[in-house]
Amino acid sequence: MYSIINKTRGRLAVSIAIALVGATAPAGAFAVSPIPTPAIHQLLEASQSHPVVAIPGDNIDVTLKTGRTRVSVLGPVIPQVSADALPGTFTFTFQQQSGKTLISVHDLGILDGNDTLIRPIHFDDGSTSFYLSKGQKRTVKITTFMAVGTGTMRWAPLNHYVIDWQFVEETA
Repeated sequence: MYSIINKTRGRLAVSIAIALVGATAPAGAFAVSPIPTPAIHQLLEASQSHPVVAIPGDNIDVTLKTGRTRVSVLGPVIPQVSADALPGTFTFTFQQQSGKTLISVHDLGILDGNDTLIRPIHFDDGSTSFYLSKGQKRTVKITTFMAVGTGTMRWAPLNHYVIDWQFVEETA
C-alpha cells in the first residue's frame, strides 16, 4: 500500500515537472502518457519502517513506538524583500544602575518610513522580557522588516514613553 502511494505520488511529481517543462516548450515537443492524478493533499500513513514522501499541506499519521501523531507542514513562506522594505536590526544594551527593572519587548514600538506601527513580539533570542538588578547588564536585539525612510523607535516602560530614537532605514 505504501509503495503504491509513493509510486503514484512520484508519477504525479513527474507529470507536474513535465507539464511545467511543456509550458515552456513548443506544443507537441514531448509525448506524455496520461497518468491518473490523485488528490493534491492527502492523508498519508507513515512509520519508521515505511516512510513516505509528502508535500506541504498533506496530513501524515505517523506511528512510532511511543504513539501516533498527525503532522502537517505549510510553507516555506518567503518574505518579500524590495527596495521599499528592508530588514533592520536594533541592538539594545541595558545596564541597571539601581533598583530592579522589567525590560519587556512589549514596551517597544517602531514607527517605520511609511508611518506603520510595528510591535515586536520577542527579542531575537526568543525572550519577551527579563528583570535587571543593580549592576546587571544585558544586550538584546530586535530584527524586523521596515519601510525605508525616517522612523522612530519608542521605549515606554510602565506605559509611559521615556525615549524616542529617530533613525533612517536606507537602501544600500
